[in-house]
Amino acid sequence: MRKIKYFFLCMSVCILTLISLMWIANWKSISFSNATFSSVSEKSHTIDLPFSQNFVGHYTIGVNVDNVSNETQEFRIIPDDEIVAIRVNGKAISIDQLSSSDRRNYESGFTMEIGNLNAAKTNILEFDIVNTSNPTGFRISTTHHLSNTQFISMFIVLLVFAVFLKQSLKISQWQFLFLTISLLTSLAYLSKTDSRTRTFDVYEGGGHKDYIEHLITHRELPNPGEGWEYHQPPLYYLIAATTNVIGKVSERANDLWAQLLALYFWIIFLVSGLACLHIAFRKRLAPLLLSSLAFCMWPSGIIHSIRIGNDLALYAFYTLSFFYTLKWWKTRDSWALCWAGVWMGASLLTKSNGLTVAATLGVLFSCHVFSSLKNKEHFQHKKKKLILDFLMLSGIFTTTFLLNFGDNIYYYLKGTTNDWLLSNVSQSINEGLKVGNSAQNYVIFDLATYLLHPFISTWDDISGRQYFWNFLLRSSLSSEFSFQGNMLSYWGISNGIFLLLSLMSIAILFLQKQPYQSLKNLSLSTYKQLPWVLTFILPLLLLLAYRIKAPLSCNTDFRYIYPVLINITFLAALTWKTPKAFPIPAFLSLGLVLIATNSLIWVNLI
Repeated sequence: MRKIKYFFLCMSVCILTLISLMWIANWKSISFSNATFSSVSEKSHTIDLPFSQNFVGHYTIGVNVDNVSNETQEFRIIPDDEIVAIRVNGKAISIDQLSSSDRRNYESGFTMEIGNLNAAKTNILEFDIVNTSNPTGFRISTTHHLSNTQFISMFIVLLVFAVFLKQSLKISQWQFLFLTISLLTSLAYLSKTDSRTRTFDVYEGGGHKDYIEHLITHRELPNPGEGWEYHQPPLYYLIAATTNVIGKVSERANDLWAQLLALYFWIIFLVSGLACLHIAFRKRLAPLLLSSLAFCMWPSGIIHSIRIGNDLALYAFYTLSFFYTLKWWKTRDSWALCWAGVWMGASLLTKSNGLTVAATLGVLFSCHVFSSLKNKEHFQHKKKKLILDFLMLSGIFTTTFLLNFGDNIYYYLKGTTNDWLLSNVSQSINEGLKVGNSAQNYVIFDLATYLLHPFISTWDDISGRQYFWNFLLRSSLSSEFSFQGNMLSYWGISNGIFLLLSLMSIAILFLQKQPYQSLKNLSLSTYKQLPWVLTFILPLLLLLAYRIKAPLSCNTDFRYIYPVLINITFLAALTWKTPKAFPIPAFLSLGLVLIATNSLIWVNLI
């Protein structure tokens, strides 16, 4: 009964946190209303934003803007085809600073600071647009620079949520300090990043946002073959749609609400990941501090922390399952195994990458059964418990596997999609993303390109995207994004060097320990740390298989296996268990600390 009460308490806190975040997203902000369309052939009439219809020629979009706080405000404007003039309250403003490609960028548009605004009244913005082929369209949004009140309120709500989580997942005070700094850094990054900047990996055509809006509008799952992300399992999108409806998110919140939902999952991921490191290094302060700091302040993690999509939910559920797996492996307690299975199922219902944590549990449970069979008396004593544990795990896996892939397989058998795993995605991919699929693409690591090019590109071979390891390592630091400016280039190059040094520390430690470790001791040590070994190797193998099946540059992104960062920081921090015995790898592993501290410089520079 006590556990049931605690479960409902946890659910209540989670729901209250989500509602609070949605409430903050709805706070008084710039709003758009009374949008109109007019042209030579059509009188002015009201339209809905975002706007799209069949029309060829010259036309004008007018929109009322309220609640501006300054005379100058930055907006993101997305025209289709080309914007030729802008007026504010009847006065023309210059657009000469915009390049021709920006004026015609119908995908992500351009950002522009618009002046001559009046904070005390409604402002009227007018945009003259020329379209040469159907359809035409227009959308406008603010770039979401948070107010001080919003920033502080978000920080307090998420920090209180983290305090609650740490009561169950157990992390140290030092770890909580690093988490607090990480949260502040993510919020600072959010204050500089609108929802169209490094936030979606798919903007339109059945992307993450379209999936959520489909559920809200139609209250049914979409056909997996009719959208870019519609083949994805539904749990994240159901949570997002439910949160949007219950939180009564208004249009003026734009996509800020979804970015806050991402931060919500990010906090769960951070706390559960830190709890895993706390289990590993509970009594060893130096490795605990090193691994926790690197884990919390990793640069690509800060980028991902506000991205809209199912990745963040996967990270949260995956790491919760890993935490309870570690507890079960240590205690063999069925209750811990049950929770590991529940969160494994949740990860599998969020993204197919959850197969790695399912495989980890499967291998570990098989090893557990095999070791029990060695002692017949012990096996007879534990047989009933083993059977019940097996039925529980297999039941969760089978159910969630069918719920994940069932609709994909159904539409594949009907012939309406081309692939039971990826639906029609692989058929509709942009040819520019395709890369080589020969052995050299997976064996070669182009060190010179890695060191000379600070950022990876999904489109340009010069960045090293053809090689699996180049893309994987570079995307682990700054994802698939580039940053302009000499200082940021130095930041990217130095982080790349520090990462290589940290990986070298792991390899050197392993090689130095071998002469002093017998095969039996190595086997026992590996068995003891088997959850860490499996959750390091299996995600890499899954990513490799995914890249081979669909040879696209974007399919090598480290974000698909981002929780592996916990394993990397764990392995590097092992050098600090006995730093005097292994001084070289201990020194090299400090590269992780430098990457983490560099993140503060990076957020200040962007």
